[in-house]
This record gives sequence, C-alpha cells and structure tokens, in this order.
Amino acid sequence: MKFSIEINVEDEKSGKSIVLVPAEKSEELCVGKVVDFQLTSGEKAQYMVQRVDEDGYLCLLVDCLPKAYRMNKQNTNVGGYCASELREHMISDILDLFPADLRERMVPFASGDLLRLPTEKEIFGCNEYGEVEPESVRQFEPMKSRRNRIAFRGEDECLEWYWLENEVESSAANFALIDDGGDAYYTDASDAYGVRPAFKIRNL
Repeated sequence: MKFSIEINVEDEKSGKSIVLVPAEKSEELCVGKVVDFQLTSGEKAQYMVQRVDEDGYLCLLVDCLPKAYRMNKQNTNVGGYCASELREHMISDILDLFPADLRERMVPFASGDLLRLPTEKEIFGCNEYGEVEPESVRQFEPMKSRRNRIAFRGEDECLEWYWLENEVESSAANFALIDDGGDAYYTDASDAYGVRPAFKIRNL
C-alpha cells in the first residue's frame, strides 16, 4: 500500500495557507492545492483548487490580475454581471491572459464562458449584500479562512478589493465585492477594482 503526505504551510510572501504535494503527485489536483503558472503578459500567477466537481476542478486565482477593472463605465447594475462590460473583458482580453495549455483544459460554465467571477455565497457561505443565491450554492472550503479571501494586486503587491458576481438588489448601481481585509462589502459599478477569475479545468 502506498501512502502520500500533504503538508499545509504558509506562503512567506502572502501568508496564505497552501498545500505542498510530493513531486510524484504533481499532476494530481485536490482542494487547497496551489499551482504556479505565467500569464501571457509575462506576470507570474497562481491558482488554487476550490472544489472538485464531476466534470473538473473549480479553481480561483490566488491574487488579482495586474490590472483593475470597472464593472461598467456607466454607474449601473442593470442586467447584472451577465450584461456587464467586465464580462466582455472576461471572455476576451482577460481570457487571452491565460496560457494556451491552461485554456485548452478549461471546462465551460453553464453560461458557456470559460471564466467568471466568484459569487458572494461561494466566498462567504451567505449573501450579506448581493442577490440571494440558490440553496445548492456552497462556500468554497478554502474560503473559510480569511487569509484565502484576502488578495493582492500588482508588482507592489498591495492589498486589493475585488469584484464578486452579485449585483446588490436594493441598489440600481452597486455590485458586491470583497474588501482588502477579506470582508463582504459593495460598491458602485463604475469604480475600478481587482479581478480574481474563477475557472474549471479537467484533470490530466
């Protein structure tokens, strides 16, 4: 019988909890595993496995993309994320930032998109500000740790606020987001904040 050991450690730079996996298991993915890769723009990046589904592994960037984005140029949440200008970026120039070998392994979401934003309930397990999500939506296990909810952006590695998919139902202009302390909040659609894409990949 073979045994494998996975060691939980803290990344020295970000303080986030990561899982070290032996070399012989390097191609196997599991919840909490962090994988290094490089964006086509040259910046280094990482993604963390958040959930294992029948059709693949749902992953989330460990930190935000280098550039900040507005949800919409106009201060409105009409049509939600699906009708937003940020979604147009996600399916075009943001997707192009991912290397070809990773894009080829991506599994489309129900919308047909290969990238999306995480939702408020996936991050926090409830909807404090955003539209109410179905009972079937569950919090990502790694997001139960505040450190995994906190993200950085840019070469200076500043703590960053970043967008969630949910519009705020009581407002005509706000979307939910996560602040730089890993807590739930909301802001105007025309503000520019970080983007931390989620995607699903097939295992090798």
